Amino acid sequence: MYKNVTNFAAGFMVILCLIFSYYLLFTDVFIDKVSGFKRQAFGILFLLYGIYRAFRLYYLIKKNKSEEN
Repeated sequence: MYKNVTNFAAGFMVILCLIFSYYLLFTDVFIDKVSGFKRQAFGILFLLYGIYRAFRLYYLIKKNKSEEN
């Protein structure tokens, strides 16, 4: 049961990171607080972190399924 909660939380974090990176890179949201190179750097950083978390989640789910069998 706790594995399902952990997987859900990790998936939610992946989605949040990818959405936030999209907003930083492609919209004018937060433009008054962060602009220029910092905005692009944070957007790329969140994008890479979201991708990293997605790969970790994929391998965690794959590992859990192989342990069940």
